[in-house]
Amino acid sequence: MSTPNLNHKTSGLMLGAKILNIIAMFSSVFVLVLLSVEILKGPNVIPKHVYLDIQLLICSILMIDFWYQFYLSPKKWKFFVTYFVLLLVSIPYYNIVNWFDISVTATQSVMLRAIIFIRGGYGLIVMINWFTKSKVTNMMITYLIMLVAMAYFGSLVFYSIEKGINPSLRNFEDAAWWACMDVTTVGCAIEPVTLGGRILAVILAVMGMSMFPILTVYITNYFQSQVTPTSSAPTTNTNNTTQES
Repeated sequence: MSTPNLNHKTSGLMLGAKILNIIAMFSSVFVLVLLSVEILKGPNVIPKHVYLDIQLLICSILMIDFWYQFYLSPKKWKFFVTYFVLLLVSIPYYNIVNWFDISVTATQSVMLRAIIFIRGGYGLIVMINWFTKSKVTNMMITYLIMLVAMAYFGSLVFYSIEKGINPSLRNFEDAAWWACMDVTTVGCAIEPVTLGGRILAVILAVMGMSMFPILTVYITNYFQSQVTPTSSAPTTNTNNTTQES
């Protein structure tokens, strides 16, 4: 009698984990929307109190998701060490600074902003992981989503750190073009001038070189599987024909 109840409880916990993970995924991806608005339209487009409330809500969801996954993990210490960075980016630093009226330096402000970018990257990781495990999407769609997500996120980061410093970078379209050319390893006339931009260029190129061979093999295997061998024409049995005649 206890086994069915245990299985029912376990399945309920796993279902709750999946639902919470999907909510965390959409919440994290929403961070990218906030970053896009902030970078492309200006930092003062969203009122400060609204921005802080949204960040607090997103951080709360990510925090609940982390500790729920920690509760379900059979190896809790390994889980905590492996995903400790995700716990750090789930802390609402901006809200803490605002609550306690903490004065931050320019360097600390840059670090806080970097955490927002990492939080957006966490959203991409959760989204890619969800598409990879989903049976609805095949591997080709998953790889294309990963490439597009990497290029877009890379263009946001590149535009944020190179804007006003790189004379070759005029607008976000240039940053998007640079990211697409870099992730495809084709190259672009726009060269990064900051240390962060150069590091990003290497990361995108390495990820592109890792992804495209897999995508190429998948496409090749797909078209090979679609090619059906031509059936040979039936041969006539001459002996039977002779006997019948």
